[in-house]
Amino acid sequence: MKGLPHPDLSGVNRVKNRITEIQNLFGRTTNETSRGTFVEVLDKKMSSAEKTQDKDFPFPSNVNSSRSSKSNPSPSYIDGIIEEKCRKYGVDGALVRAVIKMESGGNPRAVSKAGAMGLMQLMPSTAEMLGVKDPFNPEENLDGGIRYLKMLLEKYRGDEKLALAAYHSGPSRVDKWGGIPPYPIVRHYVKTVLALKERAERE
Repeated sequence: MKGLPHPDLSGVNRVKNRITEIQNLFGRTTNETSRGTFVEVLDKKMSSAEKTQDKDFPFPSNVNSSRSSKSNPSPSYIDGIIEEKCRKYGVDGALVRAVIKMESGGNPRAVSKAGAMGLMQLMPSTAEMLGVKDPFNPEENLDGGIRYLKMLLEKYRGDEKLALAAYHSGPSRVDKWGGIPPYPIVRHYVKTVLALKERAERE
């Protein structure tokens, strides 16, 4: 985002060799240790590179859509990618759609005040670690975002509330508090995403 310095990601290369094997397993079922290790490494890099500045509240009204001058893909095209990736990674489509609605309002070129990008609002270091080269490309963004959400769901044994809290604020904060961090912004995020999911399931 204009005016904000890019986070220093120079340290990413130092850990890539240690997690290459884990990243290569993304398309397949991984064991619990591998999943946990990758999530921990990713969260550590996010913490050091970007979390000195809290992610702003991700309502669409707080998302900068200045990059949307280019024509965006149709909703039906995006929905098709969502269905494909949800089948691939075994994630509830209603949950993913709710996250997207909350994070970006469905704008693939959205940029938050904190620098999160695309449909699932991936932070720069998150995108880097997930192998997402173009966060504004719907297919890449959704693949990375849904993979990461899947890993969080597995880390927290299917607990959607904890996974969503970790998606918003990082697993380290969830682990530190032993549950949803006691911040109104995080609790409201989780509550709203689950309400959006429930609404999507009724439609």
